[in-house]
Amino acid sequence: MTDRSFIVRSTLIIAACALMCIIVIGALLAVLPPPIRSYDDQVAYALRTQRIAYRQIHFGEMYPDRVNRQYGEYVGPITIAVYVTLNDGREVAGWIECRRMAEQCTLSLLDLNMRRAPLPEFSRQRAWPWMEWLERMVAGLWN
Repeated sequence: MTDRSFIVRSTLIIAACALMCIIVIGALLAVLPPPIRSYDDQVAYALRTQRIAYRQIHFGEMYPDRVNRQYGEYVGPITIAVYVTLNDGREVAGWIECRRMAEQCTLSLLDLNMRRAPLPEFSRQRAWPWMEWLERMVAGLWN
């Protein structure tokens, strides 16, 4: 009998430890800011911080500055047309302005009283594939 109760207690302790690890990882993921990997992520982040509910974000033309034209990674400054479909069905047009291709960007959506709202920089770190999947799953719960 002693061996059986020892096995049951050990199994319960291991299960409790595993559950605690899962809870801690979930809490850490909930506290971390979402990774910013695209212009779509930048606009979504800005809308969420302003508590603006939206359905879809899509982009139009990209307009580089004709006078100060550069090539490659350092192209800039640029302007990108942004179209946001709100939850009530309205479509709001605006633009993103960046000093360089993905640096020092601002968002302007005049119909939502957003003028040159600073956008977060792109995340530089590369996450593990399973971590990206887990982040998408958590983000799906909030959207």
